[in-house]
Amino acid sequence: MVKFKNIRKVTLLSVAGIGLAGATIARERINFDEDWTFHLGDVPGAEASGFKDGEWRSLALPHDWSVEAEFSQDNAGRNAWLPGGTGWYRKEFLVPAEYSGKHVELQFDGVYRHAEVWVNGKSLGVQYDGYTSFYCDITKHLRFGEENTIAVRVDNSDVPNCRWYSGSGIYRHVWLTKTDPLHVANWGTYITTPEVSGDKAVVNIRTEIENSGRKAGFELETTLFNGSGKEVAKITTKAMVSKSKTVEQTATIKSPELWSVDAPNLYSAISRVKAGGKVVDEYRSTFGIRTLRFDAEKGFFLNGQNMKMKGVCLHHEMGTVGAAVPVRMWERRLAALKDLGCNAIRTAHNPMAPEFMDLCDRMGFLVMDEFVDKWEHQIRPNADPLNDPAFAEPHFPQEWEKNFTGTIRRDRNHPSVIIWSVGNENHPAGSDKQNEGLERYCNFVRSMDPTRPVISGMERGKDMKPEWKVNDILKSCAHMDLIGMNYGEQWVKRIGQRNPGKPFVSTESYVYFNSSETKRFALIEKSPWIDVLESDHNMGLFLWVGARYLGEVSKKKAWPRIHGGSSALLDMASFKTINGSMYEAFWSEQPVVSLAVYDGAPGERKGFSGWGSPERKRHWNLTADEKVDLVSYTNCDSVELYLNGRKLGTQKLSDFPNWIMNWRKITYEPGTLRAVGIRDGKAVCEDRLITAGAPVSIQLTADAETVASKGVVHVEVRLYDKLGNRVNHEEVELEFSVEGGMILGLDNGVMTAESSFLEKKVRQTNEGRCLCIVRAGESTGKLKLTVKAKGLSSSAVVVDVE
Repeated sequence: MVKFKNIRKVTLLSVAGIGLAGATIARERINFDEDWTFHLGDVPGAEASGFKDGEWRSLALPHDWSVEAEFSQDNAGRNAWLPGGTGWYRKEFLVPAEYSGKHVELQFDGVYRHAEVWVNGKSLGVQYDGYTSFYCDITKHLRFGEENTIAVRVDNSDVPNCRWYSGSGIYRHVWLTKTDPLHVANWGTYITTPEVSGDKAVVNIRTEIENSGRKAGFELETTLFNGSGKEVAKITTKAMVSKSKTVEQTATIKSPELWSVDAPNLYSAISRVKAGGKVVDEYRSTFGIRTLRFDAEKGFFLNGQNMKMKGVCLHHEMGTVGAAVPVRMWERRLAALKDLGCNAIRTAHNPMAPEFMDLCDRMGFLVMDEFVDKWEHQIRPNADPLNDPAFAEPHFPQEWEKNFTGTIRRDRNHPSVIIWSVGNENHPAGSDKQNEGLERYCNFVRSMDPTRPVISGMERGKDMKPEWKVNDILKSCAHMDLIGMNYGEQWVKRIGQRNPGKPFVSTESYVYFNSSETKRFALIEKSPWIDVLESDHNMGLFLWVGARYLGEVSKKKAWPRIHGGSSALLDMASFKTINGSMYEAFWSEQPVVSLAVYDGAPGERKGFSGWGSPERKRHWNLTADEKVDLVSYTNCDSVELYLNGRKLGTQKLSDFPNWIMNWRKITYEPGTLRAVGIRDGKAVCEDRLITAGAPVSIQLTADAETVASKGVVHVEVRLYDKLGNRVNHEEVELEFSVEGGMILGLDNGVMTAESSFLEKKVRQTNEGRCLCIVRAGESTGKLKLTVKAKGLSSSAVVVDVE
């Protein structure tokens, strides 16, 4: 049994860090992740208060049971060869007697899927969708001053039910919130900035007040603070409320600090409800001040500045930890994408965790916030029924409005969210089913939030005459605010000539190859990014995909491959790939040059598929006198190539319309291959590939020197030769041990099922590197990770735990 006093409490005062000294803590938001029990398998009667769960496993949330299993060909490749199943969670706790007369809610940030919640044996209903956050009013089911039980049954037994790896269980955080009966509703503020200039910003705040008690008069005091905690405005409104009341307030902020991708300035709104001479509730909202403009001829403008969306699609999981992703791992992944020049994320194809959205606000990403993948179940002709269906939640027709509403209310104050997407590849463009769905869902979203455009990632459909395809696209786009199309860059100019009055955005794009107007898999070696730059009304793209992900393996013969997104910019461990280096050259504002060696001669290379890319490698350990082809990616005027100090030649970027600078039939010799980027006649950057010897040492690099208790640290492990050169061409088996914490996972980015994620002590390197994710223990002190390998000197890294 758990008592509230033993649970870490997160209150408005501690979170906001704003000067409210002396104020009564009227709202408690309690992290409810600790002290659960779990059983994998269905257990009749486990919802009952008196059920004996003493033999169940004890654990803390978030938890994904699928990623804890072994890979097996008996499972679906769609789910990364991992199982689903049914699982039960239970938690016993003591509700203080002083909570009597208060309002209590339980919030789940994400449960996959078909989650039924009971409190003291009383069912509160089922949340079918596995990605949408939801909450329950549990007040009338609680026993104050007594023991209480929460039970959650999670049914993910019909795997595969998603086109990619979903995870299973309560894989995101759980929160318990106690308020006065008179309070601000959960996700109950809606903050917009209808007027913004350099001199001032008009801020409109709509606050929903709920009251489970008697009709009451109240005063709503809303105070606005800038990012430094300085008060910049205050508004007070008096009103009466029976059950629910929405109060609208307006404030003006002088000389506003705008939110942008380069300067993500944030503001806070503290909503304080007063009644009977005292504060009965305090609610904190974060928002940003920015302007959005979507111009049919010139594209996208943020704060009056024309810019392109340099975007990627991301799934919700992260390899070795499955769907239960610590926020520090998201922070590391987003920082790696930011370093490449990425400025936009499409949440493909479902709502992400709340903390992910917070990171996008703080780190300066534009977000296309997507509600759902498919509207209805679709089976492709001659499909493998276990692996190749286009799945949809069967309860979507009855549940979509509730789920859309929850996500809009949760995310509408995020300045990072600039576009809502109502779905992905739902029927071919121009079809009746596509148009009926678009009209229904887009109109609903606009009714809830008219401040952002609404689109869908439309299905490209079959190859056909370009004019027919454009007709179909425009027919469906009549229901959307923007023209959103997956893999449709080749039609942008033709669409622009038709002057539809809306700009275009590539909601999903290949990373490396391009299509023609008449053939989808034409495999043209030209990045879709070049199409973006060639059309002013093309606002940008979202590459498929930002990082490799689990699942979406559609055929049994693909075993043991467990990943999708082979051409991603980051691998599953969030290490930069060669394609990541390519897009760094395309997107970065800083001078960039990078080298890679093609694997094989033209016509012999693997990776030539729509979502693929030619296989290349990042090392200079080849066969003597071998003739090889190289490639350099750059945003410089030209590149000079040197081998062991000898200049091999100079090439201009302008001579390569596809920005892929190839170097043909270079004779290999050991040593140093060096590419130098030239701008305005000066050397401004360089890249080197050095012939490395055998690995002799291990180097560990932690991404933090200190960490809070239970905090997460990433340790990058790399191999080096006796001269201190990186070893990328030989692999060794590493052994890991930790003191003062635990290993959450090991990941080397390999895309096969050869190593189970259950293994936390041994992992082979890949390209001479590996990632170890470590969680500190509860106590302060030291967290020490030691890594060793046969024949190599061991290495250790120590992090302080505060």
